[in-house]
Amino acid sequence: MGSVLLLLVISTICYMFWLQRKQDERAIVVASQLCQQQQLQMLDCGRNGHSLKKINGKLRFITIYQVDFSGDGESRYQAELQLNGMRLAAFNLPAYRIN
Repeated sequence: MGSVLLLLVISTICYMFWLQRKQDERAIVVASQLCQQQQLQMLDCGRNGHSLKKINGKLRFITIYQVDFSGDGESRYQAELQLNGMRLAAFNLPAYRIN
């Protein structure tokens, strides 16, 4: 019984790791698309943490990403991308200098 439980725990950890990697890859694609729409150069995209947030009256588990971008090729700014699972929850873009 103990070995079955250990196998189940290890499998669950591996599955959670795989899901997080898949979400990280999705965040890069979404951030790249959003930067292209705004005619910005995406520099970096990295996970910044997790939080619980109410969306449409329901409590959701949100993953927060920090997206670094440039509007003029010289400056570096930081935006915040929030994903609810694989879906975009919010994209907070600060004011930036354009060329």
